[in-house]
Amino acid sequence: MYHQLLKLGRQLLIQPTCRLCRFPLCPDTEADPICPPCHDRFQLKKGGLYGSAPLPWHGLSYYDGAFRTLLLRLKRRPDDRQLSALIGCLRATLPMPYPAVLVPIPSWKRRRANPLPGLIATTLGQVRTDLLQRTRASAGQHHLNRQQRLSNLSGAFKVSAHLQAMEIWLVDDFLTTGGTALAARQALLDAGHQVCGLICLGRTPIRCLRR
Repeated sequence: MYHQLLKLGRQLLIQPTCRLCRFPLCPDTEADPICPPCHDRFQLKKGGLYGSAPLPWHGLSYYDGAFRTLLLRLKRRPDDRQLSALIGCLRATLPMPYPAVLVPIPSWKRRRANPLPGLIATTLGQVRTDLLQRTRASAGQHHLNRQQRLSNLSGAFKVSAHLQAMEIWLVDDFLTTGGTALAARQALLDAGHQVCGLICLGRTPIRCLRR
């Protein structure tokens, strides 16, 4: 009887809630901090998303609809509770060893830089922010074709010299055309590193890329 009362008291005092919407969760669902309605709303894939083009990549959901709106808001105002829940779900889908060497793709903005790649990498594994640097800004990519995108990003990254070759995963908040990730990968390959692929939260659907 005592143990049953203690368990009931803990449930009343420490009610687990969804980390995205704060909806009350059953105590038995503590392993998954996101409620089923949020899984459906944001189309979170428990097995993750993955592909091989334009480079090997792993993600959590499509960068579209409600999930796109959520990531844009987190980019402007990061929320530790929500980010940790999303990154935790992403971690469960990844094939990489732990801890892996993760290199966030740096933003070209000096002020108001996108914080998400660094936060994702720091949460997932052994982050190296000293390895890859952005050398210059680049024009918006959405109106360019593939060849123009590659030319636009040519020489946009440099790699710290005199570092031992490493096996690396790139990290970004989402993957669209892949031009930025390919330019970052090429700079790392030229410096002698091995790039396994890209880890991201969202992947732009193919139908959006064809617009």
